[in-house]
Amino acid sequence: MKNEKLKIRERLSRVAWCFLIFNFAFLIPLPAADQFGDISVSASALFTGNTFHGYAETRVILENHSSSKTHVISLAFPNNAYGNGNSIRRLARSVTLAPGVREVVSLLQPPLPAQGDGQIAVAVDSRHEGEIRVPNNNHCNSYSASGRDGHATMLISRSLDFDAVARLFNASRGAFTAAMAVGAPDSSTSRGSYQPTTWMPDTRRSGQTNWLELDYATPQTVEKIIIHNTQAMPASGFVELVGASGTNLAKIPMSAVARSAPSSRWVFEFSLPVTSAPVKTVRLNFEKTPPWSIAIDAVEISGPTGSQWASEARASSDNSASASSYAPGTVNVDSVESLRAESPVSEWSENWLAYTPFDAIVLNAADLGVMPPAIFNALAGYLAAGGNIFLAGKRELPAAWHATQKKSFRDGTEFNVGFGRCIAFPPEKALGALDPKSIQTLREALRNTAQYWRALPHDSESANTVLPVVKNLKIPTRGIVVMMLAFILLIGPVNMILLNRRNRRTWMLWTIPAISFATTLLVFAYSLLREGITPDTRITGLTVIDQAAHRATTVGGTAFYCPLTPSSGLHFNFETEATPLVQTGYGSGSSREVDWTQSQHFSRGWLSARVPAHFHLRKSETRRERLEIENQNSQLRIVNGLGALIKSLRLADATGKIYQADNIAAGQKSALVPSSLPPVTQGLGAQSLLRDLGFAANSEVLPGDPEKYLSPNTYIAVLEGNPFIENALGSAASPKRTTSGAVVFGTLDSPEPK
Repeated sequence: MKNEKLKIRERLSRVAWCFLIFNFAFLIPLPAADQFGDISVSASALFTGNTFHGYAETRVILENHSSSKTHVISLAFPNNAYGNGNSIRRLARSVTLAPGVREVVSLLQPPLPAQGDGQIAVAVDSRHEGEIRVPNNNHCNSYSASGRDGHATMLISRSLDFDAVARLFNASRGAFTAAMAVGAPDSSTSRGSYQPTTWMPDTRRSGQTNWLELDYATPQTVEKIIIHNTQAMPASGFVELVGASGTNLAKIPMSAVARSAPSSRWVFEFSLPVTSAPVKTVRLNFEKTPPWSIAIDAVEISGPTGSQWASEARASSDNSASASSYAPGTVNVDSVESLRAESPVSEWSENWLAYTPFDAIVLNAADLGVMPPAIFNALAGYLAAGGNIFLAGKRELPAAWHATQKKSFRDGTEFNVGFGRCIAFPPEKALGALDPKSIQTLREALRNTAQYWRALPHDSESANTVLPVVKNLKIPTRGIVVMMLAFILLIGPVNMILLNRRNRRTWMLWTIPAISFATTLLVFAYSLLREGITPDTRITGLTVIDQAAHRATTVGGTAFYCPLTPSSGLHFNFETEATPLVQTGYGSGSSREVDWTQSQHFSRGWLSARVPAHFHLRKSETRRERLEIENQNSQLRIVNGLGALIKSLRLADATGKIYQADNIAAGQKSALVPSSLPPVTQGLGAQSLLRDLGFAANSEVLPGDPEKYLSPNTYIAVLEGNPFIENALGSAASPKRTTSGAVVFGTLDSPEPK
């Protein structure tokens, strides 16, 4: 009897293992790999949809199947660029793969559009082998004045109910979004026109698969589908009906459309036998139909029990980012672009830059338990750099994220971490059951972050007002006009009169080129004497140092003015987010190149002679800079370990008592002088300091009462120099022509805040 039971258990075990193998082999979607000789290449993205700032990551999986050969793989995106205005012409990275090695490589796109064919060119050992398609190419593609003018953007973990979270934030209600296909038809009667009350895919992206999914509040059996469209129904694609349990009930080709009603808008009808089970979802898959020929107003399902319109909708993409071009005034800047993660949190990126396009990330408490340490730390960097994390099902912040302040409200707790905020809700509080004031807290945190990006300067002139790199950028009109007048007089009347008097009129064949050459040398010498050839650099920023976690987070800016275009471009490290403060979209500007092989190398197009270039910077990295406090005979002394001269220091000890010190050289000790000000309790913190100073962090506008930002065990130091932001010009820069400064908000080693 026991043997019989053992045999049954063994059979069941084998069946279970077969079931698991089948699931992993066939049911779990994996990115399809393209084979180029010994090398296989596949690409994946964390999300699909529109983003408007930060760095968008494409993860490329490379594998060398050779058992003996080492190969050098070079990636370049886009394969063919046709950018207009300020855009990305080329993102490149090269990797050396030893035999049998598999590596995941990130291509990070700075916040400029990459207008091209949406493919990555693959070269093996310097020989072009082919292309692979980028799964998401919707980053910063906008017709507005700036790609940062888009909606607030939120990433939602797969472990949460996407629709419930999206509804909570009133997501995707703008023109041309999927929500426009919900309910009865409401578009105008103009056939063939672009109506903002319809869903339309992103018209900037051709060659992509476009789809629309619609949910119906009450599942029902279906025998007819009626699609209201302001464009003609495409010939390719299919309509798919999905039951309440997720079972596919029917699949109808678009070509099977029965009729188009002879009205002012197109109405298309599909008939089918009554479905065997109630239909919950209708999916319209248009395959690679051009997006500008798709405009869905409403979709009705009908059956023996009646008919109804869709109650919820989601889509592959939408045309909301371009809505202002077709329907001015229809874009609601308070709308939220909700993006569902394409992979579980255990497979998210280990680079904090990959999360910078999101104004908020919504996580489940269970996500933290399955998250590898590297991803956990990357999210900590994102949070400290000004991101928002909304954490459902947890009362406290993970200790490793080191909150500086916390504030409780009715449904949860708000923690300040660096420049960012984490809002945690206890397990018994589902997101859909939150108090209205709590929901408003979430919305304000999200939209305030989006507003920060909208408020950044959008062109060189306004950027130079906020962060001036040289005092006088005016063209020396008077000097140039004088030289041009002298040139005209000399090459014309003077030259002809003198040669005519000498009877040497044929000499004009060489005097005219000679005078032109001499004038060119004069203009060059004038410019050289006026500006020289050495670039001017300005570096400034506000840095938050968490001494207990050894993390430094910087928000700042850098600006360059180069009399001659540097041949080596700019070099930022791998932890820096550099946002060029320029206009995007169609118009004037230059296409640019970035190489990620050795560093973040802004190689071409970023700097031009005599044109100032400005960048907004964010960094989140492990650093050892700190202040050490010593108690010598009841006298507090500090050791300046911040790496630059401290011009002024205000410090609150563990009891909140204020001390001050001035002019402390790097590495030197200084006594702390007690202040007569009353002790502090709960200061305004780093977020308020950033709001008051701005990203340029001009210490000259630091309020006369900096103590108001301090809490116990914190300090504010104004530095001469900035050790936290590298000079991206490298060896081409001169210390004498570099102006730098920093404001540091530091947290001393201390227990968790109370």
